[in-house]
Amino acid sequence: MSMPPPPPLPPSEAPITRPKAVDSAFQAVLASIAISALGTVFTVMLDKALLTSMVEEMIADLPPESAGSPDVPGSVSVAGSVGMFQVILGFSIAIFAGLMLLFAVKMRAGRNWARILLTAYTGVGVWSFLSAMASSGAELELMWSLAEVAFGVTAVIYMFRPESTRYFAEHKQRRLRARQRP
Repeated sequence: MSMPPPPPLPPSEAPITRPKAVDSAFQAVLASIAISALGTVFTVMLDKALLTSMVEEMIADLPPESAGSPDVPGSVSVAGSVGMFQVILGFSIAIFAGLMLLFAVKMRAGRNWARILLTAYTGVGVWSFLSAMASSGAELELMWSLAEVAFGVTAVIYMFRPESTRYFAEHKQRRLRARQRP
């Protein structure tokens, strides 16, 4: 014995069609996340000279009794600190990429807060890139930032196209209606 098919959904409850612009924005955010993570790995995490100088500077800022000498147990060694710094940086990159991926998925699902958060992050990235360009000129390492910013700005443009704005507004209206139901 088979059950009759469920009644059709009213037009206000039918699935919302996601516009191509939102999918394009999602792909641009993914590209920005990947470039940001890879750029950080290549320009900071794998640069032993940079990490060593950063660690040496941090050790120099420690009080003399904390820094000690490499021969004394419990004292800070540069090589060990660089390795620890790389591990911490690796975890930080993974957490950051995961959060950005979560925001991108939520944006794709129609959450306006995620769209605003990704826009704010892109704004900070553009500001950071322009500040770095103004202070240091066109360094090769800034090419990673340029690509990240380009994909981020592309995503923001797609997220705020008229069809995208209607998509986010429709999701918001449906959530509000669902809360008002008894």
